[in-house]
Amino acid sequence: MNEFKYLSEKVLNTEFEDSPFKHLFIEDFLSKEHFELIINDPQIHWDETSNTEELISKLFEKNYIIQKFPGCITDVYEYINRYKNNDFPTGRKGNPVESFGITFRLKSIQNQFIKKLVDYLNGDEFKLALTSKFDIKVNTRIITAIQKNLSHYEISPHPDVREKSLTYLLNINKDESVDDAQVHTHLLKFKEEWSFIPEYWKTNLSKNRCWVPWEWCETGKICNKNNSIVLFAPGVDTLHAIKMQYDHNKFQRTQLYGNLMEIGNIVPQMNWKELKAIKDAR
Repeated sequence: MNEFKYLSEKVLNTEFEDSPFKHLFIEDFLSKEHFELIINDPQIHWDETSNTEELISKLFEKNYIIQKFPGCITDVYEYINRYKNNDFPTGRKGNPVESFGITFRLKSIQNQFIKKLVDYLNGDEFKLALTSKFDIKVNTRIITAIQKNLSHYEISPHPDVREKSLTYLLNINKDESVDDAQVHTHLLKFKEEWSFIPEYWKTNLSKNRCWVPWEWCETGKICNKNNSIVLFAPGVDTLHAIKMQYDHNKFQRTQLYGNLMEIGNIVPQMNWKELKAIKDAR
């Protein structure tokens, strides 16, 4: 039997939670032995660095690459300069956010155990568990990778785009001291005055779901526990968000990030201001 089969079984055997939307939340997802092997690996976590420049050099040295990612830029020099001067533009590109970060993805995994784990999470058995549990019928491709998000990474509340069929996030942080840091995913719901939006997205299929302002929503849950995973099938109500400000030289927010993407389905993106105009006209 595959040594990681128990992960698929946990997905299949865990009951859904309904608040603030339908999702799976599994604590102690990896076995204690497997989790310790990951967080103690020198390619995943290391000693504190003295500044951001040293940290980024360390990331490159450890075979991380800059990953194009929502809420982030890819220009490392711009990021260093803005972080050093605390100069982050508000509402960048029409999005209701106050900052942006930079994301690094581990490109070449040296530890064969961790490589086998990521291969399993990208494989047919785990994908079948996901599609069966969430009743996903469309043709998808699976993506799982180890990522680090540096400070000021922010995505305002959003339910994910229509072409994404599943999202899952596993915390593999350095230790439990990270639990209380401002680095974790929020699960949210719309406040009453904005509760028309899910129905609008449900009936207007030519409009892709978008980021919305934080003040339109309220947090129902924060996924802060180490070695916990949250999984959900994006829909009209699966609002999630993150706003990070922390000292990334002490540790970096580290996750096994994954999703299932529908093949061939692209819907034009709408802007949150269209939703505000609808509310103003009501």
